[in-house]
Amino acid sequence: MVLSLPVAFVAGLFSFMSPCVLPLVPTYLLYLGGERGRPLVNALFFIVGFSLIFLLLGLPFTLIGALLKDYKTQMAQVGGALVVLFGLYLLGLRIPFMAVEAKMSYRGDTSRPLGAVLLGVTFAAGWTPCIGPILGSILMLTTVQGNASGMGYLFAYILGLAVPFFIVALFADRAVAWIRRNAQYTRWAEIAAGILMIVVGILLITGIFTDLNQFFIKITPSWMWSRL
Repeated sequence: MVLSLPVAFVAGLFSFMSPCVLPLVPTYLLYLGGERGRPLVNALFFIVGFSLIFLLLGLPFTLIGALLKDYKTQMAQVGGALVVLFGLYLLGLRIPFMAVEAKMSYRGDTSRPLGAVLLGVTFAAGWTPCIGPILGSILMLTTVQGNASGMGYLFAYILGLAVPFFIVALFADRAVAWIRRNAQYTRWAEIAAGILMIVVGILLITGIFTDLNQFFIKITPSWMWSRL
């Protein structure tokens, strides 16, 4: 788990920088009241909205992993193969069922906290197919872990997606200008995410990922465990 948490956090960052999320961040800030200043409060409620959906989505995968805990090795191999497939998709491999989009929109009042939460829910539910390969890889790690600690991967993923969004809301004017200038480079982030996923998938298949986890657990000071 020690190694998986930073991997999940980086995956969240890559989701934020993906071609279907980063270019739309200025629009989301506008919906959250960005034209009247820095929408920090609404940004937090927006984060709460998409966090709830991702956590709910992770629950059945955690349960499946718990039920199949005696087959953890086999699950790691199957999950690793899927993670490699997701990575190849991000690198350009066309997989028809993964190209399905289910974009949704929320037309209510997003300038208030409740509307911001519902906008976050809509973002998570509607754009899950877009960030699906990355999120799917995290769900595979959650399944392989197969217990409550597996949800820690989702928390780390959500944090990786939420932190940059909040930073953008905090520095709205400068951040939005930077996003608009650099949005065309998001494909590179997608390629980097694909490479990371392929590496993680291969490590899962071969069992090296588990060995690395055990190694990092051994070298982690006990005082750090008490704070995790």
